[in-house]
Amino acid sequence: MFESFARQFTATSQGPTQSFETAETQPVLQRLFDTYGGTTFNEGLYRIHDAVSSGEASQNAAFVYPALKFPWVCFGYDWLGRQFALDFHRGTADNPEVVMLEPGTGEILEVPATFEDFHDYALLEYQDACLAPEFFGEWQAHGGDTPRIDQCIGYKTPLFLGGLDEVSNLELSNLDVYWSITGQLITATRNLPSGTPISGLGLTN
Repeated sequence: MFESFARQFTATSQGPTQSFETAETQPVLQRLFDTYGGTTFNEGLYRIHDAVSSGEASQNAAFVYPALKFPWVCFGYDWLGRQFALDFHRGTADNPEVVMLEPGTGEILEVPATFEDFHDYALLEYQDACLAPEFFGEWQAHGGDTPRIDQCIGYKTPLFLGGLDEVSNLELSNLDVYWSITGQLITATRNLPSGTPISGLGLTN
């Protein structure tokens, strides 16, 4: 596991070490976190959680997507702040399948791979769909900043509110703040008919 991934992805930074004393890790993720926990690849294109940030991201996901009904556990995320999570409702306990949680669209997307195949197959075979590297290159070409491990490049206006999927609608954001704000928007608009005007949502961060 991780052999093909290591040949195609370059570690460009390592996040600060966090205390693992009270953090719980799903056994299937232990090797990933031991090997790459807190690591950023390809200048921020893809990042891997450690046990602490995984728990925090999973809690955020539970708020935004209450229908998930744990156990769904986040293990990695991309430059757009999209979280990759284990889906224990699909696959097996030892090798669950993977979903992508997309705050910009409010969608949950099934990745056609198990966790065992995700890094060595899906991130290579479906890299455009999973990580949008060309869009990231476009952001960089326009002078966009490289996100730190606690940052992402978020949509100023989320796509589910009519925002455009283009560089002019992107901005550097704190990852937790971006998920908090878009999460509140997703929750507030989940059952509204298409085209409903949005105002006065009383967002907090």
